[in-house]
Amino acid sequence: CNYISEIAWEKRCFNPVALHHFTYYDVKEKFKLTANLAIRARDRVAKSYKTNRKKLHKFQKLSMDLDKRVFRLLRNGDFRASISTIYGRVKVKLDIGDYQRELLKNPVRDAKLVFRRNDKKLYLHISVLINAPEPKGNEPVGVDIGINNIIYASNGFKVNGKPIEHRRQHFRELRRSLQKKGTSSAKRKLKQLSGRECRWITTMLHQISRAFVDTLKEGDYVVMEKLDSIRDRTKHRKGYNATFHSWAFRKLQQMIEYKCLERGIPVVYIDPANTSRKCPRCGTIDRRNRNGNRFRCVNCGFQHNADYVASVNLSELARRGWAVVNQPNVGVDDFLHETTCKPPISMGGS
Repeated sequence: CNYISEIAWEKRCFNPVALHHFTYYDVKEKFKLTANLAIRARDRVAKSYKTNRKKLHKFQKLSMDLDKRVFRLLRNGDFRASISTIYGRVKVKLDIGDYQRELLKNPVRDAKLVFRRNDKKLYLHISVLINAPEPKGNEPVGVDIGINNIIYASNGFKVNGKPIEHRRQHFRELRRSLQKKGTSSAKRKLKQLSGRECRWITTMLHQISRAFVDTLKEGDYVVMEKLDSIRDRTKHRKGYNATFHSWAFRKLQQMIEYKCLERGIPVVYIDPANTSRKCPRCGTIDRRNRNGNRFRCVNCGFQHNADYVASVNLSELARRGWAVVNQPNVGVDDFLHETTCKPPISMGGS
């Protein structure tokens, strides 16, 4: 991947098809890869540059993308993984429980092979296709996602963000202290800290999204705000931007999406313009209505938590037909590797 990335950066070529012509044969010969492995490496590099083309991307030898041509799941007796390597196909027994066995009865989409430094073992993240119920719903439940309240829904469900932000501040202070030391031991601990923080955040987001989805009733559907430009539209006081920009708004939305999809609950998105300024009682839109966490209408005097008001306005907009139905496309590349909170399927050996 690093070899392909350097060529992509040097030639400013980030399209996978064009990049194929620059790298395919060289990569196969230089690294003795099969055709499919060379293609997977190219696709990983091209995808990486989709979101950021401002600097050269570097990759660590910690994971490997697997599609159906590189990876096969063998279900005869014990579950085994058949993986294409430069030394031929390797078949490995999967160390899994009953829950994973039931999931793996579904068609396999793709997978990712991951090496974890902390226990020096290989883990296989497998993405499967599940036949979910047809989404149906007629009662909107607005969801506002933020920092003060990680989530505030129009059905009353909320999670205060202060305890979570305090924990994240603890991680930041630890990281700053280790960076100042600069020793080999400190650098090693920094890597461990990064993984620990990521796993903690992921687990916490999974718990929050599951708890929220469990509050939904039959006939409900979820309404969330489009987050495309939220980081550019929203301004915070100095010193707060780092926290705001690092928060995984979209990750939480993705978790809510797929958990809703499992239960046949539709998810729609709405442009959030003025949802935090509009009074849900009289309809007055005024920036003076909101002052920090509090909402007080300058016209009728209605008062409530500002995040709750935003969630109510989202649900009302959906009720009036201003929503766009979401079509989730959450695969292993986009979601599973970064967001799984339970221990992934372990492969025997280390």
